[in-house]
Amino acid sequence: MTINQLKNPKKPKNTGGRPSSYTKEQGDLLCEIVATTSKGLSKICDCINFPHESTVRRWRLEHEEFSAQYARAKILQADILAEECLEIADNSISENVMVDRLRIDTRKWLASKLLPKQYGDKLLLEQKTEENEQLKEELRNLREKLDGQNKREF
Repeated sequence: MTINQLKNPKKPKNTGGRPSSYTKEQGDLLCEIVATTSKGLSKICDCINFPHESTVRRWRLEHEEFSAQYARAKILQADILAEECLEIADNSISENVMVDRLRIDTRKWLASKLLPKQYGDKLLLEQKTEENEQLKEELRNLREKLDGQNKREF
């Protein structure tokens, strides 16, 4: 060994940033909690000893398996939100009707975004189908017109 190597030993190259604090066990626990409660990510991270929600969102970007698992948990959460709408409506009293309506509407909206086929507006789906059929017909007509203009007789 030379004197320079003793004075300046090679250190492993720093890849930058803090190492990820993600562990499979933490990811599994978080997804289980998301799938079994209607609470949002920020509330879950605050109540239970989890990293900040921005860290969890970064985990979703960095770990594909966790991202897929989290997406499945959010889909399961939509059913809980829908069931809570029934509970809120059943337990509503006349003094709290407006507050309860807001709570129900918020849960309905969120459930419709998480599971649009199950909880979304069916009218919107039918309207889109009609619009698609109209666009297809217009495209057919334009194609026929263009074919007629570009047709050459030899």
